Amino acid sequence: MQSQLNICYVRKMLALWILFVILQGCYSFTGGSVPGHLKTLQISSVSDNSNFGNPEYKIDLETAINNNFIKDNSFSIAENDGDAKLSISISSIIETTNTVSAGELESEKRIIFTCSVEYYDNVNSKQIWKKNFSSYGLFDVNQAFTARDETIQIVIKQIAEDILLAVVSGW
Repeated sequence: MQSQLNICYVRKMLALWILFVILQGCYSFTGGSVPGHLKTLQISSVSDNSNFGNPEYKIDLETAINNNFIKDNSFSIAENDGDAKLSISISSIIETTNTVSAGELESEKRIIFTCSVEYYDNVNSKQIWKKNFSSYGLFDVNQAFTARDETIQIVIKQIAEDILLAVVSGW
C-alpha cells in the first residue's frame, strides 16, 4: 500500500514538473512582440527640446535606456545600422507647484518629464510605432535643487523602463 502511494506521489510530482516546464515557455515579460528579424538595436543620441536648461538630463536618459536594453538582452546594441532604431527626444520638463502650505507658501513641487520616442524597423523600412512617454515626481521645495535633481533621476529611470517595456512587450 505504501509503495503504491509513493508511486502515485512521484507521478503527480512528475506531471506537475512537466506542466511547469511547458508553461514556462508560454509566457514571457520580454521578447513577446519583438519581431524575429530584429536582432540589433541602434539607440540614437537623445535630443532635448525641453528648454529646461540642464543638458545632463538627455545624457542620463540615454544612459538609462542603453543600460536597460543591455540588461534585458532582447537586442544586441549596435552603434550604427541596427536592424531597429530608437529615436528619443525630450519634449518637455515642466516644474509646477503641487502643494501650498498655510500662509500660501509653496511646500511641494511637481516635475513632469515627457519625451517622444520612435521605434523604427530598418530592415523593412517602416515605423513600428511613435509614442509619447511621460512620468512625474514630487519634491520638497525646502530642499530645492538637490531634491529636484534626485526626483528627475527617478523619473528618468521610470521613463527608460517604460520605453524598454513598450519595445519588448508591445504595449
